[in-house]
Amino acid sequence: MVEAPAWSALFLGLFLFVCSFGELRRPGLWRGMIEEIGASPALQMLTGLIELTMGIAVYLCNRAAPAPASGPPDWLAVLMMVLGGFMIIEALAITAFTDRLLPLWRCALGTGARGWALVGLIAGAALIAAGLVRFL
Repeated sequence: MVEAPAWSALFLGLFLFVCSFGELRRPGLWRGMIEEIGASPALQMLTGLIELTMGIAVYLCNRAAPAPASGPPDWLAVLMMVLGGFMIIEALAITAFTDRLLPLWRCALGTGARGWALVGLIAGAALIAAGLVRFL
C-alpha cells in the first residue's frame, strides 16, 4: 500500500525540483521573489499562511502514517514529519519576522543562488526518488 510519506515526498520533491529548475533557467527569479515579498505585507502574510497550511498538512499526514508492526520506524515518514515541522517554524518566522529575515535571504541569494538552486535540484530529485520507490 502506498501511503502518505510516499505522496508527500513525491509532491514536495516535484515542487522543490521545478522551483530550483526555474531559478537555474532564469537566474534572479528567487531574488525577485524575495524583493516582492519584502515590499508587500500582504504577500508576507499570504506566504506565511500558505507555508503554514502546507507544513501542517505534511506534518499531520505523516504523523498518522501507520508504523510497521515490528522493526525500525518508517524513515521516510519521520523525514517528512521533520520537514513539515520546519515548514511550520519557517512560516511563523516569515509572518512575524520578515524584516529580520529579509537581509539573511538577500545575503544567501546574493552570489550563491545558483548553488542553492543546485542543492534544491538534488534534494528534490532525492525526495522524488524516495517517494517513487514506495510505488514499486
